[in-house]
Amino acid sequence: MKRSRIALSAGLALVALLAKPQSVHAADEAKPNILIIYVDDMGYGDLGSYGAETKSPRIDRLAAEGVRFTNYLSACSVCSPSRGALLTGRYPNRNGLPVCPNGNPRDPGWNEFVGLPLSEVTIPEMLKPLGYATAAFGKWHLGEMEPYGPRKQGFDEYVGCLYNFPVGKPNVWLHNEESQGKIRFAQAHQKLTDATIGFMKKQKEAEKPFFIYLSHYLVHGPWSPNKEFCTDKEWASYQKKKGRMNPVVLPAMVRELDHHVGLVLDALSELGLDEDTLVIFASDNGPWLPAGSSGPFSEGKYSTKEGGHRVPAMIRWPGRIPAEQVSDAMVSSLDLLPTIAAASGATLPSDRKYDGFDLLPLLTGKTKESPRTEFAYYNGLTLEAIRRGPWKMHLPRKSTNRVYWAGTKGEYANLDHVVLNDLSGDLAEAENLAPSQPEKTKDLERLAAETRAELGDWNVKGTDQPKSSYPGNLNTPNWKKAPRRK
Repeated sequence: MKRSRIALSAGLALVALLAKPQSVHAADEAKPNILIIYVDDMGYGDLGSYGAETKSPRIDRLAAEGVRFTNYLSACSVCSPSRGALLTGRYPNRNGLPVCPNGNPRDPGWNEFVGLPLSEVTIPEMLKPLGYATAAFGKWHLGEMEPYGPRKQGFDEYVGCLYNFPVGKPNVWLHNEESQGKIRFAQAHQKLTDATIGFMKKQKEAEKPFFIYLSHYLVHGPWSPNKEFCTDKEWASYQKKKGRMNPVVLPAMVRELDHHVGLVLDALSELGLDEDTLVIFASDNGPWLPAGSSGPFSEGKYSTKEGGHRVPAMIRWPGRIPAEQVSDAMVSSLDLLPTIAAASGATLPSDRKYDGFDLLPLLTGKTKESPRTEFAYYNGLTLEAIRRGPWKMHLPRKSTNRVYWAGTKGEYANLDHVVLNDLSGDLAEAENLAPSQPEKTKDLERLAAETRAELGDWNVKGTDQPKSSYPGNLNTPNWKKAPRRK
């Protein structure tokens, strides 16, 4: 049993950015199956349906059969915080995992204390009281098996490797807590597909609704595509540069992912579960440049520019969500938990605040407006940008006070003034409108101050920011030299 968090005090000031989500309504029909396909380091411009030259017919068909989003924001521009936020519906600074456990056995003091807190309520924990069978397949990256493993966080079954695959080396493959030996990166994808299809068949026979969190290692490195997905040029390049950052082989990785997504979707159809299953596809963060593409946006992974947060995402539910929709409404990975709650009839805990909203009215065509109007762009503990509608403000910062993965990366590693962009006409965030928009600038500065007061900043403890469980000073390039807890 997870420990309950103490309810927020009645006097806590609620700001517009972090307003409570809409109340969750019960679904009118039987509980749907829910399949989240979460992919790794895929940029906005890496799929055919988002303008890429690489063909991705199965994923593009999934997009055409439901809603394809052009303004979907991951909660963070790196792996672990984005995943924890998706599973909890809460900003990383609120749920207690704004950083990444690294799985390095040489750093046990770090890994022992870094993971998604057990006090958080995850999507599978929310669904299990309704009779759902739950499974996580693939990359976990939310902490060590003990004490933060998938089966401690509401999942009945787990298959995969906890962390990324090392370059040129095999990784330990797990079934629940037991090692199944070591495998290489190129072997993992079919294993995930087989585990997913097997679990769906099992629950179909048992007549139980299921929740599957299929967390692919594609298209993250170590850049080891299987030959059948490569052109001759790509395969020759891979053989020459095995294990290195190699943009030439990224299209092969996309094709391989598309193949496996297609196999899972085919299995859903063959089992007669299409209309009973809500399918969500999204990337965890922007691309690891220069391999991927951010499309029309600037920068990528590790950055709070749009290229780091705005990623491909689509949702399909035949018979409930009209097909062939393209939505420019601002939505986020934070909205998935409340939306799943609404679709399943689950009840959200009342002892904590959520940062997501129920998107069903938007998805089903009852409205074209998103309930989300604001978004906070955190990089580790640092609030780097704030957004209201199309207006986005980058806040002053120093590289010495940034989270370790950001460091000196990006145009705004050091910024001594605010930068105001209008994303409705400036997707690349190229024109600073702060000098000509003083009222809008002041408005977003107030919003940033309110957000900082509640969720904290690199030098400020927020009123709803949990006590740090991670050791050392995360916001310094020398974080690895910081003292570790014993």
